[in-house]
Amino acid sequence: GKNVLPMATSQDHKRAGDGDTGPNTGGMGAYSPAPVVTDAVYKRIMDEVITPTVEGMAAEGMPYTGFLYAGLMINPDGAPKVIEYNCRFGDPETQPIMMRLQSDLAAL
Repeated sequence: GKNVLPMATSQDHKRAGDGDTGPNTGGMGAYSPAPVVTDAVYKRIMDEVITPTVEGMAAEGMPYTGFLYAGLMINPDGAPKVIEYNCRFGDPETQPIMMRLQSDLAAL
């Protein structure tokens, strides 16, 4: 629970229909990298969400080891808002990340 190794960003498509129409779903597909995550937004996510979460868990005597998926929404001003945390990969967000991965995931 001391180190964070971030993976690539990814964004899912929520709408069921073509052209972002229809009801929201659990995800109809995804792409990576997520264009909304600029370098500045990435820094904010790490500084304001991920690092404080990992450090906070360790400070409370519950250091976390494993994969931590942060489901976020990014405000127009670039502020990250946490929707959920999962102790697993996101689906379908992980699919394009795995296609881009050039190293052995087990070695990470």
